[in-house]
Amino acid sequence: MSTRRTYLDHAATSWPKPEQVVQACVDYQTQLGVAAGRGAYRSSERADQIVGDARSAIAALLGEKNPTTISFTSNGTMALHLAIHGFLHELDLRNTHVVTTSTEHNSVLRPLVSLEKQRGLRWTAVPCDSGGNVDIHTLRDAVEPSTRLIIVNHASNVTGAVQDLVAISEISRQACASLLVDAAQSLGLIDIDVHNPHIDMLAAPGHKGLGGMLGTGILYVRSELSPKLHSPWIGGTGHHSDRLVDDFPWSESAESGNLNIPAIASLGEGVRWLRGNHDAEKLRLWTDRLIDAVEREKRLRWIGSKESRGARQPLQRVPVVSCTHADLSCHEMAMLLDTTLGIEARSGFHCAAMIHRYLGTEHGGTLRISLGHTSTDADVDAAIEGIKLLGSC
Repeated sequence: MSTRRTYLDHAATSWPKPEQVVQACVDYQTQLGVAAGRGAYRSSERADQIVGDARSAIAALLGEKNPTTISFTSNGTMALHLAIHGFLHELDLRNTHVVTTSTEHNSVLRPLVSLEKQRGLRWTAVPCDSGGNVDIHTLRDAVEPSTRLIIVNHASNVTGAVQDLVAISEISRQACASLLVDAAQSLGLIDIDVHNPHIDMLAAPGHKGLGGMLGTGILYVRSELSPKLHSPWIGGTGHHSDRLVDDFPWSESAESGNLNIPAIASLGEGVRWLRGNHDAEKLRLWTDRLIDAVEREKRLRWIGSKESRGARQPLQRVPVVSCTHADLSCHEMAMLLDTTLGIEARSGFHCAAMIHRYLGTEHGGTLRISLGHTSTDADVDAAIEGIKLLGSC
């Protein structure tokens, strides 16, 4: 077994973390260690400042001037749940329709299925092509008069395909429907301005492209929309603690309970680190090298496409490359890479239940190689060595 370790699973979580990201957590735990919003003493006020600074950094990254539009959650899944259940809070949803896509993560698909069974929600998942691209015209045709919400996975965690948010935003505005963007794979890797195109809600984890530690998620909600949302949870808020019944504002109820301040401290440092270390061109060139390497191997099939049907913008992708083998299962491929070369890559369905029927991978999923900000040329060279090994089997 190889003693070398090559980490190629950044789509799951980024690693290694920048030094200052880790140090921010250590400094908090060793020097503060207190809860935010729970005291008037200096250490607690410093914890409040750490949260506020991280909130401001994320808002600025999204082109938003108002930091209170950002809520922290425990992960990306909880951010999506907060958005979906906060928006679709009525007990009877039989007259409500949602449009989403077949590229979505189960963090979107499973809540929609649950709301369909429990409260009668109607929803449509627009199909994608064999590369994971959603046709804009098909999405527009799926909109009904009762469509209130459009949910789109900005970048696929299986193929890396990036959807055309400009065109989708236009569709949502024409339909008078709100737009929720799942930016789990794109935030921190692709520039996003929530005002251009017009995005009503955006959810993402803090530990992937943003470079933070595990244990945080963020939800942006447009200021005009937040009064219409109902948080699915309420508990300790640090404010009005003598009241059990009140019209608790979204900004308080959405962050009920204690926040994960060590991870939020690291997230703030991760976002600040990105300002001088994000190299989109390098990631693009690395991704192209991996795709070319897969396409040169006759026994491997790259799962993706180099064209985007119906989109107005040039084809974009995040640094995610999936493939299958003529004989080996994706799990066998992953084990072979790990045991022989020390390469850590993800195998399976990647928590995206619907997309595989369109990719032709519904019987086993894919082997996924994904890069991030702290990947190196040596990582890419190792990945190509691994691809050649798989191609020879």
